[in-house]
Amino acid sequence: MPWQDLQHAIASNLHWDRPLAFALLPAVALLGWLLLRRGGVPERARPRIALLHPDLHGLLRAVPAHARHSSMRRLLPALALACWVLALAEPQRLGAWVQPPRQGRDVVVLLDTSLTMSITDLRWNGKPAERLAVVKRVFERFVHAREGDRFGIIAFGSHAATLLPPTFDRQLAGAMLERARIGMLGDDTALGDAIGLALRQVRAQGRLKPVLIVYSDNGVSNTGQISPAQAAALAHALGIRIFTVQVGDTPASGKPYTVPAYLGPQPDLRAIAQLTGGQYFYAADGGAQKAAIEAIGRLAPTLQPPAQHRRTQELYAWPLGLGIVLWLLAQWQRSPRSPRRARSAARAQRLSARESSR
Repeated sequence: MPWQDLQHAIASNLHWDRPLAFALLPAVALLGWLLLRRGGVPERARPRIALLHPDLHGLLRAVPAHARHSSMRRLLPALALACWVLALAEPQRLGAWVQPPRQGRDVVVLLDTSLTMSITDLRWNGKPAERLAVVKRVFERFVHAREGDRFGIIAFGSHAATLLPPTFDRQLAGAMLERARIGMLGDDTALGDAIGLALRQVRAQGRLKPVLIVYSDNGVSNTGQISPAQAAALAHALGIRIFTVQVGDTPASGKPYTVPAYLGPQPDLRAIAQLTGGQYFYAADGGAQKAAIEAIGRLAPTLQPPAQHRRTQELYAWPLGLGIVLWLLAQWQRSPRSPRRARSAARAQRLSARESSR
């Protein structure tokens, strides 16, 4: 890598978390100027040398010998403070962008477990399979592919029951999906109760509204305390879309039907999807079910927020440690017990002795 490219890479990845700390650098520069002006010789050292001999000629020769410190040694305290200012500014090395988790929504699947869902008129992997088994295989793949969503499972027959409230645990959702069995809640169809139960459990995730996915063979509800018309009207009022997937039988026409259990006409699977802003799918085979669940995934997508933070490596320890080393070195240079100070003192004594002998 050329030197210019290396410099650009370092500069682009270096970040100062507290750049206001650089306002202290003028004070550090002033300290360095004062140290240079003083010459780096402690005032207390001069009288000690001067008292060795009253001869001014020897004193003038002794002081420069004791003051032979380089400019770098004089600036050691200022350099230490400059390093600490750099550490206070908190240098950081920026790494890759951190992708935030995907924002999903509540997705509740309503499984029809009535007796007609046991018909083996579908095929899976080239073999005959019952309707409910194909539904579970297809939706289980959908669950594991949707990161960020909360999945809930409601089974309905003559009654509606919650197998799993909405949760982020996709593995648990797949396990609970396997526990759905034909006839576990009776042989009738209480679709309205199932929709009403689902509406009580979901909640909006930020800007993403929940969705319900109904799997049934014909969707004709013939029992339950809540009618499909009431449940669809409530979902529409809450802004919750219902996607319906019809497994087998003849496609729903969208025309209302009547049953003794409810007063007035009731919407079929196609009409429920239209009333709530969802979409109806007719899936008479495994491939059609895969296509239906993929289409639902596109119509109710998750959101990937943009990355706003990057991985950082703190670098303040390096200037902090260097500053401590420089400060200790400066104190050692000033100590009267340091070898350099001892040699300077011995040299001054020898010069004074020569002057005395003369």
